[in-house]
Amino acid sequence: ERLTHLINDVLDLAKIEAGKMEWNEEAVQIPQVMDRAIAATSALFEQKNLKLEKRMEANLPEISGDMDKLIQVVVNLLSNAVKFTKEGAVTCSVFLKEGGIVVGITDTGIGIAAEDHDKVFEQFKQVGGDTLTDKPKGTGLGLPICKEIVEHHGGKIWLESELGKGSTFYFMLPTIKSDGQGIKPIQLDELLRQLKQRVEQSHPGIQKNQATILVVDDDDGIRSLLKQELGEAGYIIEEAANGKEALLKIRAVRPDLIILDVMMPEMNGFDVAAILKNDPQTMEIPIIILSIVQDKSRGFRIGVDRYLTKPIDTNLLFSEIGNLLEQGKSRKKVMVVDEDTLTARSLTDLLQAKGYQVVESDGKELVEKAIAIQPDIIILNSLLSDKREIVKTLRFEKGLENVLFLIYQ
Repeated sequence: ERLTHLINDVLDLAKIEAGKMEWNEEAVQIPQVMDRAIAATSALFEQKNLKLEKRMEANLPEISGDMDKLIQVVVNLLSNAVKFTKEGAVTCSVFLKEGGIVVGITDTGIGIAAEDHDKVFEQFKQVGGDTLTDKPKGTGLGLPICKEIVEHHGGKIWLESELGKGSTFYFMLPTIKSDGQGIKPIQLDELLRQLKQRVEQSHPGIQKNQATILVVDDDDGIRSLLKQELGEAGYIIEEAANGKEALLKIRAVRPDLIILDVMMPEMNGFDVAAILKNDPQTMEIPIIILSIVQDKSRGFRIGVDRYLTKPIDTNLLFSEIGNLLEQGKSRKKVMVVDEDTLTARSLTDLLQAKGYQVVESDGKELVEKAIAIQPDIIILNSLLSDKREIVKTLRFEKGLENVLFLIYQ
């Protein structure tokens, strides 16, 4: 049974990523979704002798969605609540807020530390195992699938929790508007049509028939669609079905830009990006990761230029592809901060030899200079005074949210 669940989860993710998940849109009543999900998980509550409480507002409006997929979301959240709760109760709350219906699943379990809140929605990540006698069963795929389903419906999912004090998972879904239209998700074919149009309109200066884009994805359908649409826009499109094939193709063709998936057999996208960004011959090729996997910090540490996740912000995607093609090269800007000018110069020489753009600072006017040049990496001497405050300050500056800080002795 566990193997069957695992296979179904992997297939769900693969279908969503490939744009091939079948969605049965209809008018849905959330109380009916809740009742069916509760009935499906009743045995779990009986086994652990946990109480289930329901708090649902009356006369809730309908939403437009796939009932079975929404039941799947609630079943997963209820199952998780039971899994991590030894005693007490699980509460299901449903209420109307700001034009949407909010569903909350609250437990009295072990809770989740604040630093782990984002991790629970990443694939194959589980939290809470260190606080339990036995490692929790599961694959860490349930919540990422829930997130994809909710966001497909134009909604959002989030977590409120404190370690040792239980957790509440919320998701909000938009109600059907007065004209009968709900918020519709962006489909891949429409996205690609807009992509072609926006690249043509926003970046007319790009030399067509000279820009080569390598599409790396193990899904034949995605590669085919991208090749057709971007090819019609005037670009030369190369394809690779896996990481190893991509590396061979890059050495032979040297594309102007790479669109890279993460979930691939044999060699994942992170490994491909790491190889390319550590090779002087390929480190200047811009890389856009476009994947269901939500691990931006890992991508930026490796050195990818842009990290976009699904559901896709089309305006951002169009802008980034055009900007990177227009820019031509991927050059990471590094800021070296050291009061010792000799040390700073040595680091600068080394980094420039590796192809980085380097700016030096002795610590004076550091914040102002960092805001002005927008570096990708800031290297700090550990003896620098107020370095902790500097890092905190820069983290909140626009454009520096993902800067990588390296502190050395």
